[in-house]
Amino acid sequence: MAISPGRYLRPGAFASSLAAVAAGTLLAACGSSTAASPSTTASPATTEAPTTTAAPTTTIAPQNVSLQLDTESASGSKAGYPKFIPGDVTIHQGSPVTLTITSVDDGPAPLPASLATYETIQGGTETVDGKAVTSVPNANISHTYSVPDLGINVLIPAVPSGAKSTTVTFTFTPTKTGTFTWHCFAPCGDGTDGMGGAMATMGQMEGNITVS
Repeated sequence: MAISPGRYLRPGAFASSLAAVAAGTLLAACGSSTAASPSTTASPATTEAPTTTAAPTTTIAPQNVSLQLDTESASGSKAGYPKFIPGDVTIHQGSPVTLTITSVDDGPAPLPASLATYETIQGGTETVDGKAVTSVPNANISHTYSVPDLGINVLIPAVPSGAKSTTVTFTFTPTKTGTFTWHCFAPCGDGTDGMGGAMATMGQMEGNITVS
C-alpha cells in the first residue's frame, strides 16, 4: 500500500490512535445502552372504606296478662268477693299489652252520673267475646278496670243471659313507668251507693299495675 509523503506514522503512534478510536467506540456503545428509561408514576394507594356493622334491632315482645273476675269462691262463699285475680300485675313500658279478662258476673252495675267519665272505653282497643267494640251501654256495664294515671278505662259488660262467662280483651301500650292504682268504678260493693266493701279494698276491686 502506498503511503503519502508526510503522512508516515510511527508504529507506536499508530497503535495509540487505534486504541483511542476503540475506546471512543466503546464509550459510545455504553452510553447508548444506559439511556434512562421513561419515568413511571406510582399508582395512588387505595384506602378501603371502614366496615360498619348495623346495630341489632330490638324486637319488643307483646305481653299477655290474664285476669279472672270472680263473684264467689269455688265453694260458693261470697266473702272477699267480687275481685280481680290477680290483684297486682307487672308489665313493661313500650311493649304492647293485651289484658284478657274473663268475668262470670251477670249482674249489671251502671255507673252513676258522677262517674260518667268512665262510661267510655279509653286508652286502647277492646273486644267482647271476640267482637271489636267502641262502647258498652251504661245499663249493661258490670265492672270497669280503670287506671286513670295511664289513661286506661276498660268496660266489662254483664254476662249475657244463658252464658256462663264473658271474655274482654283490651290492648294498649304503656308509655311511662311507675306503680299505678287500678279501680273498678261500677258500684258493685256495699253501702247505699255500692262503693263500700270490695270497692274500697285493695286486692278486690282495687290493685296495682307496675310498669317497669
